[in-house]
Amino acid sequence: MRVTSLKVFVRVLVFGLLLGASSTAYGDTVVITSFSFGNLQFTPTVGTVAFTPTGASARALATNTFGGNQDISSNTFPVAQAVASVIFANASGTASATNQTALVTNFVSVGDCTCTASAFGRATFTGTFVILGGEGDVNVSISSMPFATGQVMTDQFGVFAEASITWSLSLNGVPVFGTDEMLIGVNGPNQTGGFQLGPSALSKVFTLQYGAVNTIAVNISANSFGINAVPEPATVVLLVSGLGIMTGVLKKRRKKADR
Repeated sequence: MRVTSLKVFVRVLVFGLLLGASSTAYGDTVVITSFSFGNLQFTPTVGTVAFTPTGASARALATNTFGGNQDISSNTFPVAQAVASVIFANASGTASATNQTALVTNFVSVGDCTCTASAFGRATFTGTFVILGGEGDVNVSISSMPFATGQVMTDQFGVFAEASITWSLSLNGVPVFGTDEMLIGVNGPNQTGGFQLGPSALSKVFTLQYGAVNTIAVNISANSFGINAVPEPATVVLLVSGLGIMTGVLKKRRKKADR
């Protein structure tokens, strides 16, 4: 009977180890951030606008804890584009000074490892404009339509996920529209979150002079960051407790058989 009990115990142990090995799970952390800027308009009460593009730049940065690091910048005119990609992260940025538009996107998806990844995108364009058709001061309405979203998610083994955006529109070197930081972050497993900016037009009236050269600068950026961890198999605790109970049962049976 002791031999039989030992065989049963060994079978339970082997089954438990196989169960524990097969149940190893890996977490996933996902972050998606995007920002588009467009529909920039200058509308004077009287007169016309002459716009001249002057510069464009873009940057894309993607990194991970495996040593992956891509940092791409572009200053080509009038359209600048940059794309960076590594394992678990990619980023892109595009700026068009001619069309007065900018776009950045980030994507981070970390899984099957204890590691981190991040993505960053930035796009900037500049230009000048002159109000023609009169003398003295004139009221000019400056409007734009920024649109940004950030989505973060962790599964049951995710650790941390964060998305953020910043942007500014400057007139003659002074910021007139913008957000210092819009941020969403989640800690721990099974968490989701997000934010959204727009889409809606922002507008403000400025008093400018006919014939004067005015500068405009638009800068948008987005960042994504995720941390993932490989957990210990959840069944290990159950395995240990289950083997303990099974051992107790086998001991009781062995005692009864010995009597």
